[in-house]
Amino acid sequence: MTARRVDPKGLPCGRGWTGRVLLGAAVLLSAGTPVRLSAQDSQFGVRGLGTPGRFETARARSTGGAFGPFDALSPLTEASLGDLQQLAATAMGGTSYRQADVAGGTASLRATRSESRRVTYLDRTWDVTRRDSLLLRGTMRPYVDELSSDGGVTDLRFAAALRVSARFALGAAVHVLSGSTRETAGRTFDDTTYHAIRQNDETRYDGLGISGSLLVDPLPALRLSLFARSDNRLRARLGDVVTAETNLPNTFGAGLRWAPSPSVRLAGTVARRTWADAGAGAFNTVSWSAGLEVDAGFAPFRVGARGGQLPFGAGPTAPTEVGFAAGTGRAFARGRALVDVGLEHLRRTGAGLSERVWTFLLGFSVRP
Repeated sequence: MTARRVDPKGLPCGRGWTGRVLLGAAVLLSAGTPVRLSAQDSQFGVRGLGTPGRFETARARSTGGAFGPFDALSPLTEASLGDLQQLAATAMGGTSYRQADVAGGTASLRATRSESRRVTYLDRTWDVTRRDSLLLRGTMRPYVDELSSDGGVTDLRFAAALRVSARFALGAAVHVLSGSTRETAGRTFDDTTYHAIRQNDETRYDGLGISGSLLVDPLPALRLSLFARSDNRLRARLGDVVTAETNLPNTFGAGLRWAPSPSVRLAGTVARRTWADAGAGAFNTVSWSAGLEVDAGFAPFRVGARGGQLPFGAGPTAPTEVGFAAGTGRAFARGRALVDVGLEHLRRTGAGLSERVWTFLLGFSVRP
């Protein structure tokens, strides 16, 4: 099997069969060749390094992510951990129903994901099928190419926080990035006298990052969050051979939460990520979110909206994303167990690509 390198956009390429066909998939997606998509997280994760994950619990995501910097169980900031008064464990799962439009074709997709100790940093799960033909021995021979990638990069965070005073807290963390993808390329000719071709490769990833954050209460009803993160590079390996090193982004963000009454809270968050450091075909992104949480008796009401850019796309500008979410929750066992549910809708658009996504969110939190 031939080892292959990865270009600055994170796309496999080189002399190997898998590399050539996977690279061709990305090019054909951008050029508008008819394809069929199945069982993938997002078509915008085919190009580049993948689809960035959400560093939010089901509760924060139900507000469009606006309360992420203030949620102690969301792995977005560290300073909020200073508000935890006891040991807590959390887990989240989601099922997405997606309609993707590519070059005039439409596909309906479904994906399910669960997260607990590790969170998704980059998702590279997708499956693309396309038809074409090739001139062989003076005759055009139709064939089908199937290209797939299964896996991604996860983020394991080691964080600590200190509440310096009633109005000030700070925190810091070290992030260990790891994971792998299994990539498959296959070609099957309509004429069965030609043998089908198939090759598998497994790529492993590693990287490191650091982050820091602080919380400041300038007024009793107002809380400000500032956070930053720097990830060094993502290293890809085939076996023991390092095939690529890709720069990862720096992140800078701020959030503001206002509680005009004990039962009503509003929040807004903005963040900038320097994904263009990853190389050609990558874009810096700015994202925003705004949300509301109301404690309505035994079940709170949450709603929010979000928008911004995606880091990888085929056009001259970054793809865009806009969405809204809503949810609620319920406490059990005298508040020691919490269940959160939410519904999120996203619309993503780019050069020749678009998708609409509905995601059902379910989160659990336990405080022994």
